[in-house]
Amino acid sequence: MKARFDGIRRSEAKGTRQMRILGLVILVLLIVLGVCGWVFAHTWSIGANNSPGAIERMVASHTKSFFVKRAASAGLPQESASSPDSISNGHTIYGGSCAGCHGYDGRTPTTLGRSMSPRAPSLAGEGAQSWSDGELFVIVRDGLRMTGMPAFGSVHQSDEIWDVVHYVRSIPNSAPRH
Repeated sequence: MKARFDGIRRSEAKGTRQMRILGLVILVLLIVLGVCGWVFAHTWSIGANNSPGAIERMVASHTKSFFVKRAASAGLPQESASSPDSISNGHTIYGGSCAGCHGYDGRTPTTLGRSMSPRAPSLAGEGAQSWSDGELFVIVRDGLRMTGMPAFGSVHQSDEIWDVVHYVRSIPNSAPRH
């Protein structure tokens, strides 16, 4: 009988020792997380004057790309044909809705656009021109949360948004308009 109780005691002692080690590991992890949280809270700034770090830019870029591509693949209103009239109408709408940040020529963001975080991009550049027409439509229609890019879907009809997309596509290949 005594041997049986000794086996139980050893088993209980082993379980107690494992629980203590587990508790110690959890305590160390909590301390490390606490220190990391404190460092993050005391060094990270929510201000738009500070440029985001490489990790924040990478995560934001991949996240934005995923959601824009997903929305563009969900079915969009029929694209109107790109024509000189469509591009001209897009330029007019752009002048009233977009030029305040991206600049009237679409190439040179304004002081307001450069003060945002992330900065308003040149629409003639590779970044803006790398989106598909459908993706540009989604960006203009729905906006981009936490970027300063407003949604124009409640202000403009779908054909007008397509006209803006056609105008944005024309920016790199045309002389600056005034």
